[in-house]
Amino acid sequence: MKRNTPMERNIGAKVQYYRKQRGLTQKALAAQLQVNGCDLSEIMVAQIEIGRRMVSVFEVDKLAEVLHVDYNALFAQD
Repeated sequence: MKRNTPMERNIGAKVQYYRKQRGLTQKALAAQLQVNGCDLSEIMVAQIEIGRRMVSVFEVDKLAEVLHVDYNALFAQD
């Protein structure tokens, strides 16, 4: 059974989807992350969304927290 890598699961696309669902800009999401102890800039959020930057487990946890989604929602296969 072949397992998909995180990049193949489109975590960045899911971050972008949930961010837009919440009506947040990349800048606003970065600001909320920073308030919650995760030092991601607007540029870093953009890079995550387009798949040019990997995210740590800590960052995924904070993204899920700020976006008000289940942690597993960011890892779900399309």
